Amino acid sequence: MVKLGRLRTFLLVAIPLFLLVGLTACSVYPPELTAADQAIDAARKAGKATECPAEFAAAEKVNAEAHSLCNLCTRDQAIAKANQAITMVNALCPAKAVARPAPAPAPAPPPPAAAPAPTVAISTDSPSVKEGQCANLMWSSSNASSVSIDGMGRVDPNGSRRVCPASTTTYRISASGDGGSRDASTTLTVVPKVLDRLTLHINFDFNKSTIRSDEHGDLQKAIDFVKKYPNSKLSLVGYTDSIGTPQYNQKLSERRAAAVKDYLVANGVDGSRIETSGRGENDPIADNKTAKGRAENRRVEIQVLSD
Repeated sequence: MVKLGRLRTFLLVAIPLFLLVGLTACSVYPPELTAADQAIDAARKAGKATECPAEFAAAEKVNAEAHSLCNLCTRDQAIAKANQAITMVNALCPAKAVARPAPAPAPAPPPPAAAPAPTVAISTDSPSVKEGQCANLMWSSSNASSVSIDGMGRVDPNGSRRVCPASTTTYRISASGDGGSRDASTTLTVVPKVLDRLTLHINFDFNKSTIRSDEHGDLQKAIDFVKKYPNSKLSLVGYTDSIGTPQYNQKLSERRAAAVKDYLVANGVDGSRIETSGRGENDPIADNKTAKGRAENRRVEIQVLSD
């Protein structure tokens, strides 16, 4: 009986003491559980329970397990579960990546500016020279990488050269560059040497180019003169006095030279040997202020040219 009483007394003291120790160990929650509770509350207020309900429920379940473990006085396991719950809450409903629009393509670079077209010019210091004489040929260009002249080859972009052609010559120049090519030309007339000449003081009526019948005697002298040179070229140059405009006199002088040619051809001279031109009122041989002087200036000059 004594032993049974002692056992009863031990149990009555030990059991309350054990319970008191257990309650004291778990009556104060670890801060991790408090943090987990706060994280769950904040997620609920943020609408996570609606936005991703399955993941939110899983986090709540892990948090509840943490509390259960704490109640069973397994503090370390409860803290681990609480930290797991916090991690799950932080991962709830991750923000979906927003597809960024593709960057706009860079604007195409502007096309390069077109290269300027070249320019080129060529001339002589005199439109004509007598046979055996020379002239200065001059040229200029811009925006050209290559310049050449027919018969001379490649030349400087700008320059000059002394030329002495044996006959009438056309000089052609070509300039080329990134902007294309351009051509130009000039003609230098070579006047043949005059072997002989005869001046016909034909008494053309004023403002007329018709040969009068009383002039046929002088024209016979012209026929005899050209027959002395059967193989030579002939040049007939007409002249007028100064009455009238220079433009009109130029045309009239040309008609007077043509009238003499027609007369020579009609009298057996080969027309292919004859060229005609006019000098108008230029090169007078007498005073245009007098009637006599004007009559002398109304003339045609026959020139026998070298081959």
